[in-house]
Amino acid sequence: MVGSRGRKQWFALIVAVTLTAHYFFFRVPFIANDYGRNMAEWPLLADALISFPLLYYCMFRPSLRQFLMAWLAIATAGVLAGRVLIPEESKQLWRGIEGYWLLLVMAEAALEIYLLALVAHRVRNLLRMSGNVDEALESAVQGRFGKTGFAPFALFEMRIWYYGLFMRKGEQLRFRGEQHFSYDKNDGNVSNQFAFIMVILFELPLSHLMLHLMSVKPWVAWLADILTLWSMLYLVAEYRASQWRPISLDRNALLIRNGAFARDREIAYGMIESVVRCEDNIRRQRGILRYRQFGRLNVEIRLREGAPHSRIYLSLDKPDAFIDALRSRQDADELLHRR
Repeated sequence: MVGSRGRKQWFALIVAVTLTAHYFFFRVPFIANDYGRNMAEWPLLADALISFPLLYYCMFRPSLRQFLMAWLAIATAGVLAGRVLIPEESKQLWRGIEGYWLLLVMAEAALEIYLLALVAHRVRNLLRMSGNVDEALESAVQGRFGKTGFAPFALFEMRIWYYGLFMRKGEQLRFRGEQHFSYDKNDGNVSNQFAFIMVILFELPLSHLMLHLMSVKPWVAWLADILTLWSMLYLVAEYRASQWRPISLDRNALLIRNGAFARDREIAYGMIESVVRCEDNIRRQRGILRYRQFGRLNVEIRLREGAPHSRIYLSLDKPDAFIDALRSRQDADELLHRR
């Protein structure tokens, strides 16, 4: 696990350094680009289509299916990077590639439909067996994509589709953990989320009318409507997930869930130094995590040295009950390790 994480970091570093070199090649006149007169685009295209995928294969040794998925993702990201890195007046090859932007949109739509079908069939069967939606989604993703770099994105999208469209009877869902704590009612958290969604919904016909009257091309208004509805799917998923996905205490670890957007985290009790009440005026800082949404922060968790973060702040409905329960778990964990 550690080795894989190290390889991912090295791969990201190599790609970042290479793209930085391409940026300076296109933006800074020097001898390699004939002082701005010869902006060759093919090296960037070769890196996106050949060098980066081969580097990925050599470093991670994926299966053929995983490699093809990674190649598609890397190539698409490379095309998007070229749009940003290459000056408009220097685009020749890239202008031809950008002419096929509709194919990229269709490929993205096909991917979403594929994930939608995966949610509708496989996850439904897994839920019938266990009722644990997190395990069902993760099992479906790992069974289809393994542990490739695409898997976290697929899991995120599947979670959005499930909570945004497919979830029924949230009270019947099961989650890992022995004690569960909610955060939906804290300072009107989900009520504020719902109000935000309704504001966007009421604004939709007005914005459509304004764009239809002001735009030269009528399809722009319809495109804006589609994008707005697409974004609302994510907001609805966050709203519904916030109602049912709890923060939990398991036998050996604290399980942090926060809506559908935030990454889930598992923190062993041995890594927790202290847990206390806190005020809401916690600003963004390096080394801390804040799980707030529309609520108020009221719990501070300090982690021991060696943890990736120093402090975690939570927004809970019953902070005192959570603190007492977590301290009890810590004491029990310390006694167990002393034996």
